[in-house]
Amino acid sequence: MNKFQPIFLENLRISIPGYSILRVAHHRHTPKSDLVEEHEHTYSQFLLYLRGQGIQTYNGEPIAVRRGALLYFPPGTRHGFIKSMKSPPLSLVINFKENGAKKWRVKNKVLLPVTLSEIESVLNQMIQSVDIHQAHSIVASSHILQIFSVLFNVLDEGNINNRTVYPVTEKVRRLLNELPVIPKAPNEIANFLGEDLSSLNRKVRRESALNLGILLDETRQKRSYEGLKKENLSIAKIAWDCGFADPNYFARWFRKKVGQSPRQWREGNS
Repeated sequence: MNKFQPIFLENLRISIPGYSILRVAHHRHTPKSDLVEEHEHTYSQFLLYLRGQGIQTYNGEPIAVRRGALLYFPPGTRHGFIKSMKSPPLSLVINFKENGAKKWRVKNKVLLPVTLSEIESVLNQMIQSVDIHQAHSIVASSHILQIFSVLFNVLDEGNINNRTVYPVTEKVRRLLNELPVIPKAPNEIANFLGEDLSSLNRKVRRESALNLGILLDETRQKRSYEGLKKENLSIAKIAWDCGFADPNYFARWFRKKVGQSPRQWREGNS
């Protein structure tokens, strides 16, 4: 994580109907921010934890947070943070104004692995392909809006409660979860199910807007977390079970997805 590159984009004024995005920050906590006394803002805030864990407080009430925890604070909500592990948390913060009546009270959700993977992929694109100092560029704005829309939909109770059933997508998920070794490539999934690769990908994409590659990564991430929590399993064995013949390639893939090496994640979550 020594090469971790933070993102601080301020004074954005990215406006869409009903909302104005003011600031985006993707950063590790500093010693000063490991204990944040309760404070409040005049704007709304999305707060997503990508690594680490601790206690988020609001109006004196504690909320345990760790990777995947997403919180929404409306204006005027007093909130703070207390770190509960040695390594510093990594978080994504989006400040925005709601141009109208507040939509929600304080909300607390946990993101699915596939959603986390999508957000981290967009963040990597921002770091790798965009000059992050050009905060008003069209490319940077499109990435920010993509992340904002994903977080907004996660917190939208209507979308969550009325979630559509995806039979083909869930069939692929069940297969991947049941296999002792995750396939190395999407064509192996199609072979297991006796379907044409292009046809199967189209069915999944039409149902859920996902694809076989995303479902593979979703299962690999879940399987790698489960394996790393078992101290008796070697990194090489976990890599093999996740469909990687080369442990070094697995380590690079894991760092890109999670922001830590497998060993660092194991140490922080043991």
